[in-house]
Amino acid sequence: MRDAGASIDPPPEPFAPVPAKSSGARPAEHGAAAGSGPRKRLPPGVTPIPPGVSPEIFVTTPPPPGSGAPSAPVPTPPSTLPPPPPPAEPWRVAPRSRRGVEFEPVEPVEPAEPERSRRGLRRTLTAFGTICLLFVLAYAVPAAIMWGKVLPGTRVGDVDIGGLTETVAIERLHQRFDRLDQQAMTLNVRGRRVAVLDPGDAGLTVDVERTVTEDAKAGFPSPPAVWRALTGERRLTPRISLNPVKFPQRLRSILKEANDPAHEGSIVYRGTTPEVVPPRTGLVLDEQAASQAVQRAFVRGAGPVDLPATPVLPKVERPAFDAALARARAAVAAPIVLRSGAGRVRLSPPVIAANLTFVPDERGAVRPRFDAATAVAGLETTLVGVAEAVREAGFQIVGGVPTLVPARVGKGVDTGRLAAEVSRIVEHGGSRTIRVTLAITRPELSDAEALKLGVKEQIGTATTGYPCCSARVTNIERAARLVDGLIVRPGRRFSLNEVIGEPDAARGFVRAQAVQDDRVTVAVGGGVAQLAGTMYEAVYRAGFRDVDHTRHQVNAPGLVPGLDAVVSYPDVDLRWRNDTGHGVLIKAAATGTGLTVTLWSTKIYDQVDVLTSARTAITQPGERVDRGSDCVAAAGAPGFTVTVGRVFYRGGKVVQRDPAQTVVYAPRPRTVCLSEDQAGRTDAANGDGGAGKGKTNGNGNSGNGKTNGTGGSGRTNGGGNGNGGNGKTNGTGGSGKTNGGGTGGGDGKSNGNGAGHGKTTDRDGGDGRTDGGRGGDGAGGRKTGGDGTGRANRDGAADRTDAGTGAGGDGDAGRTNGDPGA
Repeated sequence: MRDAGASIDPPPEPFAPVPAKSSGARPAEHGAAAGSGPRKRLPPGVTPIPPGVSPEIFVTTPPPPGSGAPSAPVPTPPSTLPPPPPPAEPWRVAPRSRRGVEFEPVEPVEPAEPERSRRGLRRTLTAFGTICLLFVLAYAVPAAIMWGKVLPGTRVGDVDIGGLTETVAIERLHQRFDRLDQQAMTLNVRGRRVAVLDPGDAGLTVDVERTVTEDAKAGFPSPPAVWRALTGERRLTPRISLNPVKFPQRLRSILKEANDPAHEGSIVYRGTTPEVVPPRTGLVLDEQAASQAVQRAFVRGAGPVDLPATPVLPKVERPAFDAALARARAAVAAPIVLRSGAGRVRLSPPVIAANLTFVPDERGAVRPRFDAATAVAGLETTLVGVAEAVREAGFQIVGGVPTLVPARVGKGVDTGRLAAEVSRIVEHGGSRTIRVTLAITRPELSDAEALKLGVKEQIGTATTGYPCCSARVTNIERAARLVDGLIVRPGRRFSLNEVIGEPDAARGFVRAQAVQDDRVTVAVGGGVAQLAGTMYEAVYRAGFRDVDHTRHQVNAPGLVPGLDAVVSYPDVDLRWRNDTGHGVLIKAAATGTGLTVTLWSTKIYDQVDVLTSARTAITQPGERVDRGSDCVAAAGAPGFTVTVGRVFYRGGKVVQRDPAQTVVYAPRPRTVCLSEDQAGRTDAANGDGGAGKGKTNGNGNSGNGKTNGTGGSGRTNGGGNGNGGNGKTNGTGGSGKTNGGGTGGGDGKSNGNGAGHGKTTDRDGGDGRTDGGRGGDGAGGRKTGGDGTGRANRDGAADRTDAGTGAGGDGDAGRTNGDPGA
């Protein structure tokens, strides 16, 4: 028998009676149930067997024979009566099983005891509440104590304000920081002092109130604040109050002066010799970083302030300029000739050098740059002609009032093309003759612009004098014509060298005497310094700003001490700046004996007083003997010291006062010129004797000679006392055998026993070859001077025997050269 498997229908009542088995009817019923005939009605209370359930499971199986079990009853013959109902048996159902699924046995959970759980919960809640209470007490108690005060451990700078009320804290901080705005701050850039800042003037103060009320905060503290107060300290930076206008302006002005941008190298000329100006790394300061550094240092209140600076590198390094020196030397090896029609102008090497530089370009190469406009200034009329040249608007003084001279369009040198041509010659060589291009040129200053410059009144003037009828006068008049009528616009700089250029023959200058250092020389353009000194005095009296000027080493005759100036093209220049809002008209007029420079504009000051002190520390000049062929004899002049200053008035009040300048002039020595022939002879001695006819050169008609007592190689050097008197230099010998002077004349080659007058050696009687006795008053030499007229004595002549005029006196005997007459 096989298991029919699980039923898919609901099981019948397990305790319902099972119908009796019938041997004949059950199969039929079963077959009828299984067949297609009508289903047989079951008795009431009997349920059909569920589908899929075999009826054999309900049949009792007899035990096998021999098993010991009771044998089954012998079946009775079938009866027509229905069988009795069998005892109730449960309906056996096959157990359901799933293959491959195993279940772990679940241990039964014993329920917790309710009382133990309640006790644990109470303990937990109690501990949590205790912790919370302790936390609240640990915060609330200190917070209550700190309430309304600055938290303990709070410091502002070096001031402890912890535990103080706001009022007390503010008072304490005022005591500490109110003095900071009175302490000057030194500003440095990499250790170099660049400025001193006054915090008070710059509007820099400490805002104590905001520091306490906004940063310290004395209210009820938060838990983190209480924790910080109990475990550490709090450092606060004082708040700074800045004047939004004054502080940035003052800082910018300081940075403008302190900024040191990168210096690009160049090649310039000293005379006609090229020199490399080496490039240099610069330093640039950032305004914001400098402001923060100043504020940080201000609250510290001690020590200088190091401003942060950023290095800036030049475009080209030194080796590139060294390589260009050869081109620079070749550029001034010969002149450059400019031609235009019949006009011809020669640019000499000094002119080329003065207007030529070598600078780096944008690509990092060293290129020549020529200032053609300055080079041809004053020469365009030669190339163009006065009638065709462009004319700028200007002014003439008519009746003491500036009157407009209208501008005129004309021809002018195309300076741009000329500069390009000169640069090409310098770089690549070739012919040094350039045919200039003329172009229609409009004036830079129109009539309307000239009338707006405010040229209406005289603001400064100066007049200086000089001797007439010399070559210097020609140069002074030529220089005055070049600057006469020029207008210096507002903010522009005036340069005398740029206007006059090289004072050569092409510009109309001649050779004349000039003062160089402490001696008089002869050079082309001598006398231009007279214009420089006169213009500087006018500029100084007008109140303009001096940009660059150089004084003479010795006092220059004709110029006001302390207000003189010297120029030497191209190195030494006179430059000044028009620092007003008006134009300045320069008028210069020279005569045979004087020069006047007058400046016309609009007065900025009602009056400018020039204060010059008396001469002090006067030193006497010495003497110089010059044996050169270019020597110029000159009288000496004493040295001295003066001070000069200016006081500016406006509205009757002093508005500005320049500090006094101390000017020291060295003495100018007296210059004596000797030719080479004179230098080989016996040097002159101090012999102001009479008209002796011995081998002694006495004084002629004009008196003393130029050199007294300066010994050379003469046999006897000394000063003899004759009729004329003592020489200035006594006893300064060269290789003479006897130094000393006698009051009387000795015999022959002897020096009398007299009191010596030499500065170097004074003794009775020289060590001559023969020391004779004291000479008599009328003793003469081998040749006695008599009456009569000798040969004329020339300056510097070396005649061995020049008789004077008149009776012979007590002249020195011997081979002694006295002072020649004039």
